[in-house]
Amino acid sequence: MKRLGFKYMIIGFLFILLDIHILIDVLPDPVGYILIGSGIVKLAAGQPNAKKAEITAYIMMVLSIPTFFLSGEVLQQMQSESISWQSYGFADSIVHLILVYFIFGMLLTEVEYVLHAELLRGRVRKMMTIYMSIGLSTAFLQPFLLNIDANIALVLGIGIIVLSLIVQLAFLVHLRALQKTFPPATE
Repeated sequence: MKRLGFKYMIIGFLFILLDIHILIDVLPDPVGYILIGSGIVKLAAGQPNAKKAEITAYIMMVLSIPTFFLSGEVLQQMQSESISWQSYGFADSIVHLILVYFIFGMLLTEVEYVLHAELLRGRVRKMMTIYMSIGLSTAFLQPFLLNIDANIALVLGIGIIVLSLIVQLAFLVHLRALQKTFPPATE
């Protein structure tokens, strides 16, 4: 059951990470957040951090509905032209970070690991520190990119994208490694 929870979360985060548009989003973010919420329930249903993470996943599902219809490029163009869309992008980033924070809290305190619990919790703590440091730094740097020289903003923007991608992929690999510590479900 716990392996299935991790599987749902991994697939959900892949839906969010991959942005494939053919008229509409082929891997819609709202579906990804539903999968994440379902995975959370399978991992630690009813626990305080799990409940917070589940609610935050469903809030993100609602917040991410525009991404179903608008590609990332269109959203970025709209954010550069409108303060309300800039606020949307910032809120989306922050609420996503809050979701990941609650997931880390759940992984640290509410998931009962079968083997090497303290070692796994130490790895979760380390990954949480790295993910949250990079995530918060990039979320708070993005608004300043609009007000600096275009060449510097381009270099910083590329750096932010690369760092964000690396940390997202590392998080997925980490979830997969945690999933492997649980025995497969028997039918």
